[in-house]
Amino acid sequence: MKPRPLSEIASAVSGRLVGADVTVDRVVTDSREVSPGSLFVAVRGETADGGDFVGDAFARGAAAVLVDHEREKAGPAVVVGDTLDALLRLAAFDRGPASVVAVTGANGKTSTKDMTASVLGGRYRTHASPNSFNNEIGFPMTMLSAPADTEVIVAEMGARHVGDVAQLCAAVRPDIAVVTNVGVAHLEIFGSWEAIVQASAEPVEALAPQGIAVLNDDDPVVAGYASRTQGEVVLFGLGAGATVRAEDVRLDESGLASFLLDLNGDRERVELPVPGEHMVPNALAAAATASALGMTAAECAAGLKDAQMSHWRMETFTSTEGIIVVNDAYNANPESMSAALKAARWMSRGRRFIAVLGPMAELGEIAAEEHDKLGVLAARIRVDRLITVGEQARGIARAGLREGVEPENVASYDDPAEALADVKRVAEAGDLVLFKASRVAGLEELAEAMR
Repeated sequence: MKPRPLSEIASAVSGRLVGADVTVDRVVTDSREVSPGSLFVAVRGETADGGDFVGDAFARGAAAVLVDHEREKAGPAVVVGDTLDALLRLAAFDRGPASVVAVTGANGKTSTKDMTASVLGGRYRTHASPNSFNNEIGFPMTMLSAPADTEVIVAEMGARHVGDVAQLCAAVRPDIAVVTNVGVAHLEIFGSWEAIVQASAEPVEALAPQGIAVLNDDDPVVAGYASRTQGEVVLFGLGAGATVRAEDVRLDESGLASFLLDLNGDRERVELPVPGEHMVPNALAAAATASALGMTAAECAAGLKDAQMSHWRMETFTSTEGIIVVNDAYNANPESMSAALKAARWMSRGRRFIAVLGPMAELGEIAAEEHDKLGVLAARIRVDRLITVGEQARGIARAGLREGVEPENVASYDDPAEALADVKRVAEAGDLVLFKASRVAGLEELAEAMR
């Protein structure tokens, strides 16, 4: 955010100025990140009230705070009714001339965002959200943290209710909306498939006539969103109907994909830096976005090859004992779990494959069925040892046993530490171990402990 007087911010967010009209040049929502000149926004969450950290923010050098009620002897402040709403208003007010790319979808948002930022960074001054900074706090904070000379902002948009993304879009007005896919993730929260479809369409419907919708042509629901936008449509996929297409997809022995990228006749070979054939659509989405901004296939190939991926997305390393560890435990849903299992199986060719799987959260009434399907898949692709963590994930183990995984090669634990002990006891040099679950299971910590 460029330096602004507090009175200007108060006006932009319909707030009341209290105290000195100081200048602020940075916005934070965590008092531990405060530096001189910061505006600390005291967000009230489910488990903590940011207002309780106002004193800490000033002690660390905050210039001012944005709060939902006035605090005695605190310091310069803007008082509003709702700090979350004010944060979004501030992001909309501070929005500069940079093009905004909003990435949405059930799976692959963060990887697509990472790849898109890498490709666009080859030509434009690009700012991207860190990790999966995609909610009602993360999205506006991504906007507000962009340097003043930024030309393109790439940000994720996540949703937990119908209307969440529409609210973000109404304030910040993305120029390009990317939809990776539509899946059953968060069905428990949304309540129905119809609600998921509607929520996923919101960024496309919000585009202005000069906007661009980048849609996955291989997902029939997403491709159908083409009729729901005023903007231009760019389709990506493996089929002949896509404008941005992948041909001759290959996987090397490490599971890294390569393919021939076709940007409406402009063709270039692409090599991806992260394992899994399921990363190809994410790369195509990035290339489609870049092509919409005038970049060539050669520029896309260079940016994709050098992309730096966020932590715990098919992150692969070899332990000091020579065990290959694949940490894909940032989050999980049926589609991403299946993709990770298949990718890890490919990577483990000639090696013993150990899968450590935890629960998939927020699936609601389909949870038991979807965990059962994973156990079936584990048996079909011949996982050598299947370890599950948590009560819900026991359904994976039961299905694996039913479908033919040997009983001595299946184990279920409630305590993640016991699962880790199992892996360390059984795994040997040359084995491949996949860790995959929803974030609530904390399996990323088990994977990191293998280092």
